[in-house]
Amino acid sequence: MPDQQHTAEIAIVGMSCRFPGAPDVEHFARLVLDGVVATSTPTPQALAEQGVPAGLRDHPAYVPTAGALTGIDRFDAAYFGIAPADAESMDPQHRLLLQEAVHALDDAGWPLDADRSVGVFCGAGENHYAARRRRGPTGQRMPWDRPAALPLLVSYHLDLRGPSVYVASMCSTSLSAVHLARRSLQTDDCSVALAGAVAVQLPDTHGYLAHPGGVMSPSGRCRPFDAAADGTVPGSGVAVLVLKRLADAVRDGDRVHAVLRGSALNNDGADRLSFAAPSVRGQREVIAAALADAAVDPSSVGYIEAHGTGTPLGDPVELAALSRIRAESGATGPCAVGAVKSSIGHLDEAAGMAGLVKAILAVRDGVVPPTAGHTEPNPAIPFGDSGLYVSTTAHPWPVTDGPRRAAVTSLGVGGTNGHVVVEQAPPAAAEPEPDGEVRLLPISAHTESAFDALCRALADSAHRPAHLAAALACRRALRPYRRAVIAADHAELVAELSAPPTTEPDGPLVFDLDIAADTTGLLAQLGADDDGESTLALAEALIRFGARPDACSGAGAGAYLALAAAGAVPAAIAVRCAALHAEGQQIVADGGDLSGCDKVVEEIELLLFENELAAPSCPVLLRASGVELPGSIPVAVDDVVEESRSAFMGLLESPREDGVLDLAGALASRVELLRLLGGCWERGVDVPWGALLPAGARRAPLRFPFDEQRHWAAEVALTEQVAVAREAAPIGAGEGTDDVAAEVAAIWREVLGVDRVAPTDSFFRLGGHSILATRILARLLDRLDVRCNLGALLEAETLAGMTEVVAEQVRLGSLYSRVHDTDAPADEDLETVDL
Repeated sequence: MPDQQHTAEIAIVGMSCRFPGAPDVEHFARLVLDGVVATSTPTPQALAEQGVPAGLRDHPAYVPTAGALTGIDRFDAAYFGIAPADAESMDPQHRLLLQEAVHALDDAGWPLDADRSVGVFCGAGENHYAARRRRGPTGQRMPWDRPAALPLLVSYHLDLRGPSVYVASMCSTSLSAVHLARRSLQTDDCSVALAGAVAVQLPDTHGYLAHPGGVMSPSGRCRPFDAAADGTVPGSGVAVLVLKRLADAVRDGDRVHAVLRGSALNNDGADRLSFAAPSVRGQREVIAAALADAAVDPSSVGYIEAHGTGTPLGDPVELAALSRIRAESGATGPCAVGAVKSSIGHLDEAAGMAGLVKAILAVRDGVVPPTAGHTEPNPAIPFGDSGLYVSTTAHPWPVTDGPRRAAVTSLGVGGTNGHVVVEQAPPAAAEPEPDGEVRLLPISAHTESAFDALCRALADSAHRPAHLAAALACRRALRPYRRAVIAADHAELVAELSAPPTTEPDGPLVFDLDIAADTTGLLAQLGADDDGESTLALAEALIRFGARPDACSGAGAGAYLALAAAGAVPAAIAVRCAALHAEGQQIVADGGDLSGCDKVVEEIELLLFENELAAPSCPVLLRASGVELPGSIPVAVDDVVEESRSAFMGLLESPREDGVLDLAGALASRVELLRLLGGCWERGVDVPWGALLPAGARRAPLRFPFDEQRHWAAEVALTEQVAVAREAAPIGAGEGTDDVAAEVAAIWREVLGVDRVAPTDSFFRLGGHSILATRILARLLDRLDVRCNLGALLEAETLAGMTEVVAEQVRLGSLYSRVHDTDAPADEDLETVDL
């Protein structure tokens, strides 16, 4: 049995968020510490421009305030391989959480080639978007339209293979997800877990109707624990945490933001005034359970992030439960209490996640955060001798004997309560001093815009190139736009990024070999089998990593190594031939009798005849003789030894072409070898990055940019959602192939939601899948009156291929009609048609 404490502690190794006024964790931390109120109130003119009806704007109970997110209509569909039409139909909450899951994994430095046993536990708010979007002619909903599809989408698009569970407990959804993710790690159901929540209000900036004594604030301000508190304000937000067993995180050298020390969930049952009312007993019990799970005393908790809705009923009940716990344990020391709703509003299902991120930052950075706008304590709250107080300014965390600890409460309408205890991370292992060596940084993005943004982020980063290299290496993905740069310090990195690229990623991969010794010391790290000829060892290592050279070349001794790299000559024989050739070259250099060179040629020739030569896997250019040996044809010994004869006669070598990888030159210095490895990576070779990084290299937190585009459905009222059928006359049997091609292309554009398509475009690369293919079938039947086989369409894949399949069905349909039309004139050609 593993040690209980060893498995109970869960590390928070990554986090990402988008909240009102805060597009990421860094901005959120600044917003909280500065006490900023990020809820906004648009002007009457802005409300009118946003389409808020005059009747609502003029309503006496209307409050035009909300905690809005910017850019909820934008999404990087291409990154996830989602068709634009599907992206437009997706719940924006799902889109937001998908992107934040990627950013959270970026922050964790989670390697793309790591164990895929990653669980996903998340929940979302009500899908307000579904009622506002225009559906297709059939009104068909996609499987991922359901709220429960959220974690499944994350698991699918990120290839995560642990438990994937949708969590829903109203306003306590966030902490419920965290609790379940923690338990899944403790029971070894997964090795890493994502816990997240998202809630988007629509319309997100239009405000609400508030009535005296209700939950919503008539003043438009959420003031938890304040004498002026009159209710809450709605808001939108999303956050994702990456969790890992603490022991595993320490072993892997992960940066730990904080430790999840304990957690608990319960429900109030019937012990409350109504379904939506809170219960002191239920809250006290869940707090006690979480503290017991964490095995800590209440007095060790220095900050409590409360649910804190700012309602007349909710805040006093919550503080009463906290006070009772402290009184029962004898805790009387000061303990700050706060609520982030004062800054960003009530985020519903994502509310607890906002509070938890705030608490994590507090214990990590050692700063007690303020509660924005708090002025006077609510006299209805029993602060008394509990030691609880509302923090109004950011101040250093008091020095304690043990680690800093904070607690977070989240309470759901319906009675599900959650409480979590977070703790300061243990001291990280001392990082070795930077060695100052040059590092290789693989930069890759899926669009030109994202690539440029990533390069700018690297140039602006304060992190060392060694740390950036580690982050890029573990999160690398060979995407269409890529470049490898080398740098030892920030100035070199900026210079490299500013210089034009030296490699054409789509150009041919050509190895040029010659005798050379490894002066870099990297061959052994790369696992190369250097049996005396380092250049050949490097070539073989690159091929083992996935390099498939389009050609190999070499002059003199290097020609034999090139033949070995191409698989035409056994490596040991090639090395021996190269050594013999070097002896002949020395005879020439010493001005000796050329008959000695003839003997060398004879010895090489005999050696080659004794060993069967194979067909090279690629063309080989012998640069001294000018002979080009084609691939896939067995090599003739005469052609090979002619290389040595030509070299000994002093014939001018063919020049090495631009873009050819000089393997011998690369072994002259670490810089040149890294450049060569970078050039290979740019051409698709899976370089073993771990071998190029020092042991335990720290990974800089690097947020990879998305290239977001607008994907937003036309807004229509539910009563206006009518089937929209395209009025187009079916193409008759006599129509030509061009008409069929035009119709198929039009259907592709409609179904995939793209502006233009080309004959060579792949249905799958544009985000197509079997469900969209069935929509194509339906449109083909409606417009062309043809029935195509789904498998045949998917197998065709390209627009041209599908058009050919459809055109054939149109032709067969025409012939069938002519055969069975009794009024049609006889046509002897029909006798040969097999129907």
